[in-house]
Amino acid sequence: MHSPKKKSICIIGLGFVGLTLAVILAKKGFRVYGVEKKKNILDNLKNKKSHFYEPNLNNELKFELKKKFTFSKKIPSYKDISTYIITVGTPLNNNKKIITSYIKQTSREIKKVLKKDDLIILRSTVKVGTTRKIVYPILNEKGVKYHLTYCPERAVEGSALKELKHLPQIIGGMDKLSVNKASQIFRIVTKKIIPTSDVETAEMIKLIDNSSRDVFFAYANEIARICDNIGINSLEVIRSGKLNYDRTDIAQPGLVGGPCLHKDPYILSDSVNKDISAEITLTARKINERQPYEIVSFILKKINDFKLQNKNLKISLLGFAFKGIPTTDDMRGSMSLKVLKVLKNKIKKSKIYGYDPIIPINELKKLKIIPVKSLSSAFNNKDIIIILNNHLMFQKMKIKNLTKKLNKPSLIYDVWGLFENKKINYKNSQYVSLGAHSKSI
Repeated sequence: MHSPKKKSICIIGLGFVGLTLAVILAKKGFRVYGVEKKKNILDNLKNKKSHFYEPNLNNELKFELKKKFTFSKKIPSYKDISTYIITVGTPLNNNKKIITSYIKQTSREIKKVLKKDDLIILRSTVKVGTTRKIVYPILNEKGVKYHLTYCPERAVEGSALKELKHLPQIIGGMDKLSVNKASQIFRIVTKKIIPTSDVETAEMIKLIDNSSRDVFFAYANEIARICDNIGINSLEVIRSGKLNYDRTDIAQPGLVGGPCLHKDPYILSDSVNKDISAEITLTARKINERQPYEIVSFILKKINDFKLQNKNLKISLLGFAFKGIPTTDDMRGSMSLKVLKVLKNKIKKSKIYGYDPIIPINELKKLKIIPVKSLSSAFNNKDIIIILNNHLMFQKMKIKNLTKKLNKPSLIYDVWGLFENKKINYKNSQYVSLGAHSKSI
């Protein structure tokens, strides 16, 4: 059997999923052709850098652009390409329904260059049935024998280059030969291959990976809400309840979003036939989407308690990426942005400042806030601090010293409870964590 490395791979869509995979495949010895239509992504690639932050990606990218990786705006018609990997975006429309137009268009473009025995791998997150009902019929119009699989991306942002080499790869094919061909490629990347009985099973695995996590976090947020109502510290409940007791495995309450978790539950729900509904999945998503409103509602209460409602408040938000660990600059689906939006709507008399250790200043300016370059500036003469993600810099900041820079009285609202167990005298400032509202009463 000939090595799959003797043939080239074309990856269509060079976002997070496509670009990280392209670099890994090139690093493993494949000739990789990347295809992307977005100007900002192409401009960054021309400058030998990624359009998003991922640890060590730029170094690897610079190296592979000199060797095995090239890119263009259109799918090349090179005869040496035997595998096409679709990694285009699948956003939601205003009705929370998946947009499949990019999948359809890419399938039509592949059809034009499709050759006998070519392998097509769909890797975008899709509604169950997309591979068979959308991609398959379009490619069939070419009238040649080819192979089709669905292989979901499951690497986490911030650890993608590492995880792609170690995570098991799920492979669902239209037939066994398709699975075998895709397995030949991914075995060069990772040791563990998990074939599924059909493409629909593989599509479902991707959706439940993220939807189950959304449910997991939603339960923690529900517990926080219940404890606040009763007057109990939920952080103590969760922490003490699972100490040396593995059967009580509850996450810490917090903001739950990101490019996957904010949309995959809706895609899963949309995959279900009309005679049933994804009740738990959708309820969990609604709980998590409600969190920014409840955070701002509590902050409004404290503003009234402090008699600051008539003051032109200075508010600093820390952390705009959808998560802090592993580190990323991705704001897609970030609940931090939802907190910002609700704040702007509810507190008219305010100046809102923002700081993020990773996201560039020019990107923060687009949010119509006042970006600052340091934690010191974020705290200086401010009335309210809201810690929105758990970036390591926030965990290690000298909050006792920084608090001295705040106006008096002031509020520090910590979504992630980073300093919940620290015995710190905040003097004329009040520190409150999400899930521990009762401590402020």
